[in-house]
Amino acid sequence: MKKINKRKRGIRIEKKAFEILKKKKYLVWRPARIKFFSQDIFGVFDIIALNKNELRLIQVQKERKRPYKIKPILRIPLPKKITYELWVYKSKLKDFEIHKLK
Repeated sequence: MKKINKRKRGIRIEKKAFEILKKKKYLVWRPARIKFFSQDIFGVFDIIALNKNELRLIQVQKERKRPYKIKPILRIPLPKKITYELWVYKSKLKDFEIHKLK
């Protein structure tokens, strides 16, 4: 079995989420990759998605929810019409499990 680089796998999963949002007519942005620096938005989110009704701040993960990544999200004030989401990629299903955090 070939072992995959975790960083490359993470980038591939983020791209899948990015494409799903684009197909749903969202304006989608994710920061450029910079070596030796965190690319997370506000130190937490991977993707920002915007349409005429809402703004979605999304953290993308593989396989499981990680509590240490959810806690910082819950400390950020939640304005109206903005959702904080955790997208967990399930490799067996080849799809995302989406959790809206309140």
